[in-house]
Amino acid sequence: MDFGSIPFIIWFLPVFVLIYYLIPSAQGKKAAIIVGSIFFYGVSCLSWLPYLLGLTVCAVAAAFWVRKKGKPALIVSVLAFTAFLVWNKASDQLMPGVSFVIFTILALLVDTYRKPTEKSLLDLVSYILFFPKLLSGPIARLEQMETRKVRLMGEKPTRNGVNIEYGAACFIIGLGYKVLLANQLAGLWREIQTIGLPSVSTQLAWMGVIGYSLQLYFDFQGYSLMAIGIAKMLGYTMPNNFDSPYLSKSVSEFYRRWHITLGAWFRDYVYIPLGGSRKGTGRTIINLFAVWLLTGLWHGFGVNFLLWGMFLFFWIAMEKIWLRKFLENKPWLAHIYVLLVIPLSWVFFALPELSDIVWCFLRLFGPIVPYEGINVSAGDYLKYGSMYWPFLVAGIFFAFPFGEKWLKRNYRRGLGILALLVIFWMSVYQLAMGLNNPFMYFSF
Repeated sequence: MDFGSIPFIIWFLPVFVLIYYLIPSAQGKKAAIIVGSIFFYGVSCLSWLPYLLGLTVCAVAAAFWVRKKGKPALIVSVLAFTAFLVWNKASDQLMPGVSFVIFTILALLVDTYRKPTEKSLLDLVSYILFFPKLLSGPIARLEQMETRKVRLMGEKPTRNGVNIEYGAACFIIGLGYKVLLANQLAGLWREIQTIGLPSVSTQLAWMGVIGYSLQLYFDFQGYSLMAIGIAKMLGYTMPNNFDSPYLSKSVSEFYRRWHITLGAWFRDYVYIPLGGSRKGTGRTIINLFAVWLLTGLWHGFGVNFLLWGMFLFFWIAMEKIWLRKFLENKPWLAHIYVLLVIPLSWVFFALPELSDIVWCFLRLFGPIVPYEGINVSAGDYLKYGSMYWPFLVAGIFFAFPFGEKWLKRNYRRGLGILALLVIFWMSVYQLAMGLNNPFMYFSF
């Protein structure tokens, strides 16, 4: 069961929200979150539930230990949880959501050391297990969620109604992104892999890379909006995870707008402690190298993720050294640069085999690189373009903020309500027909 499944949408979510608001006390609501989160994870991946519960118990114990013993306890705890993450990443089977769970725990431990505050057992457990963010984020800090809890818990029912309405609107937009865009665009990339990368034309290769870029964005942004929407229904305001990244004018800016909470995590717990940009250009480049090496490894131990991290590090380092100044007065060129580099970076992200990565680049730059593929069909892009152009056009439109902002502004007005209802029922119909794919970031 995940956010994009019929049982979750029709049964679990409405029943849980109803029970949640029938419970009068804040402590009771936290207990409900714990029970609901355990049920949600157990139904989704029962075999890994003991590991999740074990990690939670150890994390709570470690937080109290760090509060009492300070830095030595922090070092031991961070090493232990990092070792578990490395072991699980290196194993044949990956615990769903493990990277997000461990980073949540590490943030909790470091923040406990930096600013020791009294938190109850219910506070800590409900924070770690909070099901909207459990499997794929956003990676919200306890302080972020606690601030909202104090402000939002116990508000009058009329305000709770507004929270539920706005949360439902965010959830529906995210559901539409996932089901009506990401799942449809996934078909194009599957078709290309079925044909075989050596046999696709240059035009189809570019169409596939653009389609994959949009698929990944709408899959992950869809999940993030659904998570934020569910949290809002429960009275929590979680941090935004995306901010129209394809409007960026540099790769650095792109990653300030893409997976924002992961970038903020690496900034606050790795980049700044290493010295950030305060110690000269050379040290800044070294710190960026460390961040992007770890970012690649966070996604997986495959060589492709390492290459992905190093590819992005190269461009961000170039921006720090000279490229940003060159592009500052050429905004149109800066946009083209980002819209070229970012889709190319997803080639490493999408393809675990080095041979496939090489073939993909050979096909992308077929007119430049004098290398012919095997049985390349020069007109294949016309066939698949006729099948997927509506989703590519819709994806390009919604990759910019206009449509999403309009829906969020008008979620209580007639036309906005109608649009959201159409998106919801079209999505449910697609899901009822069995046309669904797992969220892509569940594998991290």
